[in-house]
Amino acid sequence: MLDFTELSQNGEDLELLVREIAVSLGFKALWSGRGPDGGRDLILEEPGSSHLGAKVRRWLVSCKHTAHANQGKGRSVGIDDVGADGGIVDAVHQHQAHAYLLVCSTQPSSAVVGRLEAIERNRGIPTRIWDGVDLERLLDTTKGWAIAQRFMPKSAEGWKIISTSQPNQYIGLTRGYYIRIANRIGSFLYTGMMDACLDTMQATALPPGHELRPRAVYYDDNKASDMNWIVDYLHEGPKTREALLATSPPTLMQLQKDLTRRAEQSENHWGLSAYFNLRPQQVSRGHDHFDPDHYDFYERIPWIFNAYY
Repeated sequence: MLDFTELSQNGEDLELLVREIAVSLGFKALWSGRGPDGGRDLILEEPGSSHLGAKVRRWLVSCKHTAHANQGKGRSVGIDDVGADGGIVDAVHQHQAHAYLLVCSTQPSSAVVGRLEAIERNRGIPTRIWDGVDLERLLDTTKGWAIAQRFMPKSAEGWKIISTSQPNQYIGLTRGYYIRIANRIGSFLYTGMMDACLDTMQATALPPGHELRPRAVYYDDNKASDMNWIVDYLHEGPKTREALLATSPPTLMQLQKDLTRRAEQSENHWGLSAYFNLRPQQVSRGHDHFDPDHYDFYERIPWIFNAYY
């Protein structure tokens, strides 16, 4: 069970969490300008059907974080938290939205549910509620679990292994990574050795703006007992001499050897060999469509994985 008290008490983490969930679901997320009180509102754009004119519907999102109340036991979101009917309607119109989404880290009171139902019935404004149970359900997915581990690392720690249609193919979610896992014959997963390899990658010193992002691991469990990694070396581009040298083929080849050496020196290597195939990928982190786990990165995984997925 996820612990929403890991989110900051001021509610900003909850807003960012909802934004990430919405983006993973295919919505476009926008922030309104800050108001006189310094606050900002989240707007979600729901793409319409191309068969019906592709008209976009905008949702005004109101996040209420009450999980910290009552010494961490939480409380329901009440009428005083959401405000009067007219205030909700005015806010929707002010932001040129069409609908209203209430998100709460606990649950809404029956009075709040009744108020939103009345607004939808009497004012014609669609309303929805995502409570703590809904958020956990949205996060308990292949895309969502990586988000959960970023915002709630304690309650979402460790590995979440998701089976596929084949007995030796899995999706591994841990530390905010989305990793394809395949075994040659059996179905045993050496998560201890995989953690040792991830520790090694995360401890590697790289130039600013550079990152090692694991994509897939293939365990040859026949005779070789090799663990072969596909890792993207994300970089902003060769803007400096240091960065240019860091992404040169000789440097990357040496880095691969260093990763193997350090991983195999770990206490958790279990006698297995580890190999790292580094793929340099130039990215633009400031771009609106940048996603460190974009599906394009996984479509270019070498043939040994394409045969399994």
